Amino acid sequence: MKKYKLYRSLGDLDQHVKQHELVAIENGKDTFSVTDSLIHAVIDDLQESEEYLNYKATAYAPEPINTNIRRVKRYDYEMLGIVMPANADKNILIDYGIIEEDAE
Repeated sequence: MKKYKLYRSLGDLDQHVKQHELVAIENGKDTFSVTDSLIHAVIDDLQESEEYLNYKATAYAPEPINTNIRRVKRYDYEMLGIVMPANADKNILIDYGIIEEDAE
């Protein structure tokens, strides 16, 4: 059994890593077994925040950290949260990081 700790970045996963906020902890046998829960956790986190209250949100499934692009070493997986303001020219993208640990 594994434990997956989901952290919200301040927008960019590679920046200000020590300030990232723990959003959720999910337990499962692998990332596939917790994917739905992690997606819902990201959506809930975005829609319940004061900044994005009343906006629609969605999220991509977790993917392994791409070490060719990312500098951050803390996370094993990353997710992208998407806020969709109704009358905006573009969506707001928020990176999330996931740490995989053995559950105790």
